[in-house]
Amino acid sequence: MLKKTRALVLKASSPDATINEKHRAFCELVQAFQDMAYAYAYVRLENFSLAQDVAQEAFLSAWRNLGQLREPDAFPGWLKRILLTECNRATRKKRVPTTQLDDAANIPSAHQHPQTTIERNELRTSILKKIKKLPLNEQTVFLLFYIHEYSQADIGTFLGVPQTTVTKRLYSARVRLRGMVQSLRADLTEHRPSRNQDFAEQVKAGIFDEYAGKYRFALRPDLIVTIKRDRDRLISESAGQTHELFATDASQNQLLAKEFDGSGSFFRDPTGRISHFIYYEFGTELGRAEKIA
Repeated sequence: MLKKTRALVLKASSPDATINEKHRAFCELVQAFQDMAYAYAYVRLENFSLAQDVAQEAFLSAWRNLGQLREPDAFPGWLKRILLTECNRATRKKRVPTTQLDDAANIPSAHQHPQTTIERNELRTSILKKIKKLPLNEQTVFLLFYIHEYSQADIGTFLGVPQTTVTKRLYSARVRLRGMVQSLRADLTEHRPSRNQDFAEQVKAGIFDEYAGKYRFALRPDLIVTIKRDRDRLISESAGQTHELFATDASQNQLLAKEFDGSGSFFRDPTGRISHFIYYEFGTELGRAEKIA
């Protein structure tokens, strides 16, 4: 996994890669680490919906700041630190929990007999309470392993601990939860982000949302360009005209207009957020537009 991660990080952060190539590479990173990120966030937040939100925000933060990562092999541990920061931020906000994992487990299934549902939910609640009694480091290793069965080596790289430490923590957690592992494994599989494309698609949408906003030309303060996202399309509006924007496999930091030969080269500030673009028509630079909202 580490070798593939390195190649994807290099592609996603390469100044020579096109926008499309960067997006594709980073979306592959999201798919590879989404279950790991979710499990890590859940251990600290004990809330299904909030853990998913925090994991998605962590990926967007990683995307914006990927250029600051000097060593591609360090991506797993770097992502973990971003996740911890986002978890702490969510905790400080004291957001009201919306759907805890054990609450979600109590949602009845239309395909089960009511008595079967009650018995299954009672077992789930009992197991989850026992998990929460584990030391935090054992909870983390246990959930990381069983939500996606990541290798112990990959878990160690992510947590920044030796594989032997992962093995000991996992063994200790299994001993404490003897007889409950198989049932818990099925529950975690039902909730992991990789069960469908929703999680990855939402992160992808967040990447495109970066371009959205209002831009003002320095030499034409009265001229405002508004860029909006419509599902998987970017639309620009200015001076009564509307154009669809797109990127090609030949464009690096540029978005092009479909209807005519116009393009914008987008740039980021030190925090990794898009700050402005340079506008061109037929290869001639026509002005710089600052992002104002």
